[in-house]
Amino acid sequence: MTEQKASVELNVDGDDLLVSGPTILIDRRARLFFQGMIGASPVEGGWRCPRRRLTTPQLIFRVYEWLEARGFQVSRGGIAEAAIERELARRRSFERTREAARRLKSGEVDYPYAAVDEALRDFGFSRSLREHQRTAVAHGLTAVNAANFSVPGAGKTATTLAVASAHLHAGTVDLIVVVGPLACFDPWERETAASLGDRLLTRRVRGHSRQRREIYNTASRGQLILLSYATAAADEGELAELFEHHKVMLIVDESHRVKRFKGGVWAPALMGLSKRAVVRIILSGTPMPQSGRDLYAQLNYLWPDGQLTGTRDVFANRVDRDFDSVIEEVSPFVVRTPKAALGLPPYSVQRHEVPLVGIQAEIYQLVASRFRQQLSDAENWADKIDVLRRARPLRLMQAATNPNLLNTGDQFYRASRVADASPTLMERLATYPDLERPAKSLAAVGLVREIAASGGKVVCWSNFISNLDEFSQLLRDVVKIPVYQIDGRVPAGNDAMHPTASEAGARELPGDFDTREQIIDRFLNTDGPAALVTNPASCSESISLHSTCHNAIYLDRTYDCALFLQSIDRIHRLGLPEGAEVRIHVLLATLDGCPTIDGLIDSALERKSQNMQQLLEGADLLPISLAEDPIVDAEGDGRDLAELLAYLLGGEAG
Repeated sequence: MTEQKASVELNVDGDDLLVSGPTILIDRRARLFFQGMIGASPVEGGWRCPRRRLTTPQLIFRVYEWLEARGFQVSRGGIAEAAIERELARRRSFERTREAARRLKSGEVDYPYAAVDEALRDFGFSRSLREHQRTAVAHGLTAVNAANFSVPGAGKTATTLAVASAHLHAGTVDLIVVVGPLACFDPWERETAASLGDRLLTRRVRGHSRQRREIYNTASRGQLILLSYATAAADEGELAELFEHHKVMLIVDESHRVKRFKGGVWAPALMGLSKRAVVRIILSGTPMPQSGRDLYAQLNYLWPDGQLTGTRDVFANRVDRDFDSVIEEVSPFVVRTPKAALGLPPYSVQRHEVPLVGIQAEIYQLVASRFRQQLSDAENWADKIDVLRRARPLRLMQAATNPNLLNTGDQFYRASRVADASPTLMERLATYPDLERPAKSLAAVGLVREIAASGGKVVCWSNFISNLDEFSQLLRDVVKIPVYQIDGRVPAGNDAMHPTASEAGARELPGDFDTREQIIDRFLNTDGPAALVTNPASCSESISLHSTCHNAIYLDRTYDCALFLQSIDRIHRLGLPEGAEVRIHVLLATLDGCPTIDGLIDSALERKSQNMQQLLEGADLLPISLAEDPIVDAEGDGRDLAELLAYLLGGEAG
């Protein structure tokens, strides 16, 4: 005899859900669920369930799903019936989309490229796409809500514009909204103009609240709206209204920057907007800078009801326990092009040993001696490593690069000026700027002069802003070519005002204040030789220099391998001119014929680069495992510090 299922009825009463049935109060499992997990209160004949953080439809379906799974026969009507049917239909749609994307990626179906090509031509998309980009377009149109995690320089912007054009042509969307860092605005404007001409109008959301509101109120079909993460958070209400009046395709660029697993302001705002978007795309070349947990918020932008992630705690447990299964489950919605698929010619790396002489050599030796004195009080190896970390290895990097850096603080690396050293060191530092030029700066000038003699352009990298200032002036004085400089003090955006106070104080800038885009434009479009002097922290993402610049000089590097490789990508990326040769020049200070800390860093980056290139440039989607604080990666991991300690105590590298 078949056991009769217990009957339960669902009804909505205001914001609460009433669950009633003859056994629902006495069933032990039900009591644990309703009281412990839902926070329900017992009432006559059943339970009264409060909405709390859930919407009413979410509450209804959560209760319905639990009851169905445990054998209860659920009757529903009115609001409850409609909510359950909508959720069931939504889940069926998600599964159909997942299966279609899976079959496409596995090669089980042939994609109708010809029809898409015709639609793009009809809409006015003129950019010629590479094979990997066409594959990504097919994926984006099939998965609908898709992640493009292709490597930096793979042409993700052009690919996404092709997807957007197909949607605009089909009428599935009528407005494109791109949320990203300020630095991404110019690449989007450039690529839109190159791909679509005036077919798609780009508009930056900028200015004070009234000006921004005017942009939202006048937004119309066939426009691409660009706004920053901070603006999206500040204007969430106005944007929600915009999304209600338009069929919006939401694109989150550099999505890894809004990856907060807990807390934060930007992520919740984007989550709210994603729920109102018709189509959602996320873009990142480095989607997991720290760990697999970085995917949580990003995947929820794609499917904001948690279809790909479940709850935060569940996702964290799955990432920690079986990360491969997480990647397998989300892979139908992710496309990734490795760097090898771009067909780029390899770049060459030339190392130049630069002897430290004169006062700089003395200063470097004094700083190293100061380290040894601090280490002498530590009793064991672990204590010495701890002392070394607190002593800031950055000091040795500065001494090897430009001793004058020790006379000033560095805000980015949170390093104050050296003021408690020996009188001899302080005397050398006080007179240094007036007596000599840093050895590596002079060597770099020679390289720039050689590159300029052949008519080439060069980007010169240093991690220290004060060094950028000094080196830029040295180039202007000695080489006498156009020299441009970009660092964190230079704002992104072509406007005289930052969009919101939460980003940069909404301060007015002088009329002759150069922005990053203007500086890059002038550098790239200068006839003949020119130099761009910059730091990786400001320009390792969202800029492209490869059209006319194919040389890079590194005055200094830190232990941060990811930042080094990403900076190379600025000149080694898709669209490199035919026959262009990319040359990387690395300056390594030496002392009395022996390596300085530069040699240790070079060896460490060589050791790390193979694994890091696989993480950054390979086909597999893997966490990079960077530290939350960039200073930690810059000053080295445990092995780096151990090698530096051996160098200091032994008097020679490694």
